[in-house]
Amino acid sequence: MNVRWQGHEAIVLERGPVRLVVVPSLGARVVSLVDRRSDREWLVQGAVPAPGVDWSRDDAVFGGHEAFGWDECLPTMSPCPDPLDPDAPPLRDHGEQWGRATDVDHDPEVGSMTATWSSTRWPYTFQRVLRIEGSGVVADYELAPTGDRAIPFLWSMHALLALEPGSHLVVSPAGQARLTHDTGLGLPPGLGEVAWPDGAPERLDVVRPITAGQAAKLYLDARTLDRAAARAGDGSELRFSWDRDVAPTLGIWLAYGGWPAGDVPRHQVALEPTTSPDDDLAAALAAGRARWLEPGRVERWSVRLELGAPEASPAT
Repeated sequence: MNVRWQGHEAIVLERGPVRLVVVPSLGARVVSLVDRRSDREWLVQGAVPAPGVDWSRDDAVFGGHEAFGWDECLPTMSPCPDPLDPDAPPLRDHGEQWGRATDVDHDPEVGSMTATWSSTRWPYTFQRVLRIEGSGVVADYELAPTGDRAIPFLWSMHALLALEPGSHLVVSPAGQARLTHDTGLGLPPGLGEVAWPDGAPERLDVVRPITAGQAAKLYLDARTLDRAAARAGDGSELRFSWDRDVAPTLGIWLAYGGWPAGDVPRHQVALEPTTSPDDDLAAALAAGRARWLEPGRVERWSVRLELGAPEASPAT
């Protein structure tokens, strides 16, 4: 079903308890993920660019105004030098896909939505098929080379979650997390690792209010995890499962008014299946953790988001 979302054409995928809204002109951004049983909106809400602001530019910055909904970050998260051409401009902040008009095919009979991106710089195509299964959303990904050169990449699922203070991140078991960004957590300067979830003065798995003035980016080895979920105050959950052979890391983004500096402060949380515990592709390459797309080889992986109603949520 096609609708209008803030003046832009949008596509709705709705079945059972799940309702998704995707805006092709914003890079196939998922702008809404609703559990219809409780009318809970799981994604941070936002607004389209102001007149004269072009999110499709190579030098576009993913700041507070841009940070809402669910995008895909590929081939990098943070901007960094182009590893295939050191004389080229840096790789784009938060990847090639967001904010750029994208082809989206909707098959209402099957109940699926397919977004296809072609890189403006590198020889690959990227595809995401969204479909509803029961009370869950499945995202099937395919990254295919279109040339004869191996390409390094970093992929991160970037769904920004709307969680009220006091909500919990149910990420277990406990472990050591790589820490790449820290504002206001009260940790020693330069600390590169912290215990999850109790290695900071305040527990990292409890959502804080925007007045906390905190922000952090952490990474856990997903191969050791039994559960990764966001649990709201009413007990409803959004549970994540994915192919950890392709994405062996879980990124955790916490923003409670401590990001972005000098811009509109944001309150958001993200659980991000990702290919590497690094903020950008250059860092992943330097550490030997980047994934490579080889000529003639297609990479495929999937992520499932399960919506748990309050009465179905397991006890802690």
